Amino acid sequence: MNWNYAKYSWESIEKFGEYNILTYEEKTIEEQHSNRALFSRSHTLAASLMGLGIARGDIVAVVLPNHPSVPVAFMGIFKAGAVFLPVVFGLAAQEIHYILKDSKAVAIITNMELYAKVFEAAKGLANIKHTIITGNDVLPAAAISFESLTSGQPASLEMAHMDADDPAVLMYTSGTTGFPKGVVLTHRNISSNLLDGLPAWSTGVEDICLVPLPLNHIYGMLMINECNITGARLIIHKWFDPELVLSSITKHKVTQFVGVPTMLIKLLETYDPERHNLSSIRRWISAAAPLSRETLKAVERTLGGTVYEGYGMTETSPTISRQREGNARKPGSVGTAISNVEISIFDEHDRSLPVGREGEICVRGPNVMKGYLNRPEETSDTLRNGWMHTGDMGHLDEDGDLFITGRKKDIIIRGGENISPGAVEEALFTHPAIQEAAVVGIPDALYGEEVKGFVVLHDGCTVSEEELINHCLKTMPRFKAPKSITFLKELPKSPVGKVLKRELRQMG
Repeated sequence: MNWNYAKYSWESIEKFGEYNILTYEEKTIEEQHSNRALFSRSHTLAASLMGLGIARGDIVAVVLPNHPSVPVAFMGIFKAGAVFLPVVFGLAAQEIHYILKDSKAVAIITNMELYAKVFEAAKGLANIKHTIITGNDVLPAAAISFESLTSGQPASLEMAHMDADDPAVLMYTSGTTGFPKGVVLTHRNISSNLLDGLPAWSTGVEDICLVPLPLNHIYGMLMINECNITGARLIIHKWFDPELVLSSITKHKVTQFVGVPTMLIKLLETYDPERHNLSSIRRWISAAAPLSRETLKAVERTLGGTVYEGYGMTETSPTISRQREGNARKPGSVGTAISNVEISIFDEHDRSLPVGREGEICVRGPNVMKGYLNRPEETSDTLRNGWMHTGDMGHLDEDGDLFITGRKKDIIIRGGENISPGAVEEALFTHPAIQEAAVVGIPDALYGEEVKGFVVLHDGCTVSEEELINHCLKTMPRFKAPKSITFLKELPKSPVGKVLKRELRQMG
């Protein structure tokens, strides 16, 4: 059996014939791309990469915003037997330098918008042999045109035969708690996760899926092949623009939106029933960060459709659990484990806890990463006794529904009492003035740590710190409520909307 993840692009053609699978939109641009055209360009790219001397197992970095060249690039890299290294294009040059050096990437695919930063990032790195540029701009000296590598008739190339445990993706974590780590995902990891997650909700040829997520994140990459397998059509945007999203849903009659909570909040702010018709939407999918119950209710009340939550992480390819279409959605739950994945809750001694008890969420299944690149100690610490320790805290109910209460490292210990930030955040979210909220522990001379809140208000709303603290005291004891609250214009976030609590702690 060939486990090569690129096979799903060919299976799309075999199963559904040629159709326009991908629409790329900007404010003044709309491009249509068929499944066969994307397949052909990626096939030619694979042959071209091999012609450049890129061999099986070599790592190719892709530093690009969303564009049709991204799926062409990763399918071509897979077909050549190389390893796809997606790099968040918003990172600073020194951060990209760290990733390129640590990974020992042999080539970079980027565009002219980002070239100056990428050139700076690659300085002094002998491992970088080729810089490939997309678009039709005049190229710098020694750069190679992406278009020249993907144009012409598809090469008579046989897709590389990959074993289950061959590396497919090297993806660096966002570094919310320190230097980013390279997560090695195999062809089995990402293939099994794709197939095992699909039964949670029905998607078919009638569906149009809008994904403004970055395709250089595991969450966005997953959606490309979900469309290949189901025959659905996909719309991607260069980056998230709430007005463009709402206009796109109206114009194309989008049935499924895939995003993160921050995006849903921005859509609520921008939505105008006089200009936007969202009646086609059946499903809003939210993952990658906690979704407050208040935001969920507001989306369904104002925008229509049904919100479904999922849970995952880069190390699990990414999906761990999904809410099931047709099942009752429990407030605060992120659903049950997807097929072939097990979830268990462990205490600090790695002992399994009973239903309802809070502990660390641990996972096992074919989706769990091979390990962290060149970090054997951190790999063995995370993958212990056959289980991956996620670092997230939560509990399971009697039906196997998972409830996440926060990060293990984010637990606040105040005077010996453990406080989950998630519960305090939910209390803040119930105040009508709050758009976003995050809670962290900050040093305190008396109690060791004290509860600190950070909030973003809805436009036009005002509320005092004292009022918010008293609001929390209506539903929780004083020791859990925030002692202080800071008002921000926006919370610091990763490219997929995950709040960077390390930065909040530094603000104090």
